[in-house]
Amino acid sequence: METTAPEPASAGSAPAFHGIPLRVHRAPVRCLDTAALTAVELQLRGAEDSAFAAPGVLRATARSMGETGLLDEFTLAAARAYAEEESAVPQLALLDVEIAVSANLAGVDDGARIIATVTEDAVMAHPARALGHIAAARSMGVAIAVDEVGERPQSLALLSLVEPDVIITSTDLVSRPAHALTARAAHAVAAYRERTDALVIARGVDSDLQRRRALGVGARFGIGSFPPATAASVAGHCDFDPGPRSRPEGASDGRSTPFTIAAPGRRTTRSLKRLLVSMSKMLEMQAASAGQDTIVLGTFQHADHFTPGSRRRWAHLASQVAYTGIYGVGIQPMIDFNVHHAPLDHTDRLVDEWNVVVLGSHFCCVLAARDLHKGTVDSEREFEYVVSYDRRTVTRCAHAVLERFTD
Repeated sequence: METTAPEPASAGSAPAFHGIPLRVHRAPVRCLDTAALTAVELQLRGAEDSAFAAPGVLRATARSMGETGLLDEFTLAAARAYAEEESAVPQLALLDVEIAVSANLAGVDDGARIIATVTEDAVMAHPARALGHIAAARSMGVAIAVDEVGERPQSLALLSLVEPDVIITSTDLVSRPAHALTARAAHAVAAYRERTDALVIARGVDSDLQRRRALGVGARFGIGSFPPATAASVAGHCDFDPGPRSRPEGASDGRSTPFTIAAPGRRTTRSLKRLLVSMSKMLEMQAASAGQDTIVLGTFQHADHFTPGSRRRWAHLASQVAYTGIYGVGIQPMIDFNVHHAPLDHTDRLVDEWNVVVLGSHFCCVLAARDLHKGTVDSEREFEYVVSYDRRTVTRCAHAVLERFTD
């Protein structure tokens, strides 16, 4: 196998991004243990002596302008240009998942590996849209990567929800000494890797110290300038397969509800609403202590069930976790104290359910209850409920709820 990175491609006729000349750089992806070259990432960069020489700066600028899609189109064009070149290692083209599912990928696959990337901001802002794009990309056989993992604690929540094939950690995790977020990221990555065979790639590996830090947070591969392209590789075999894994646990048919997912094969219990409210509050307390990499969802049937007391509790909960969402007929779409509100159609089967879903790296639970429409006093209404701590079940329930969160 080739042990030094290919030379960066010349700018040539590369396009410009709002007056910024772009060049294509083939950044080496190396095995952190052996230094063996395992792949190259096609990166767009500005001129070497400019403020946009680092790909992260260029992409952050594009993101602030809402034009990351334009950069991805340029990356896709570069992937096509390199498709016919012989390469001893895969050439990776990382595209936003929305671009990956809408673009014509013909003529790319043979010469480059397309990986669809998602970030915390995209999923948290538009969960239904993002999950739909992820499902579409997977149906096309495209691998899914969660990018910028560890930049903020909330980014770790995507590991449980998205179930990526590839984890790409942020430069921050290796650019400074270990701190609380580093430890949280290491735990979250370890928990996810124990359940899956996902690849973990660290960005910003530009020194041996950063290489050792990357290994410490669970990465096996690194992108950066260490070791130098002229350095000899240590002998050893290092498998690198960024392809899609098996169908993830969270896949949903779009019609399921938490109760229809959780109840089959489990014993259900009948109870009055009074007990369900107490059980929900207890689960909310557990979620608040589960950490900032946790997603919490609640369905309240109708807006009047989300009382002022509920509003205060969920506002506090939202300050402790990555994402909170509540749903019900008559609930107005908005974000209130970081709690995402979404309406339910009165014909949706979810209206007949009272659910609390908690999904985090280390704790998960669903309380799913179906209204039996018995009882005249609200606190004495009768429900049939089920509780599950099974991660596969909880993940599917989270998807079933979030897929209804339309823009």
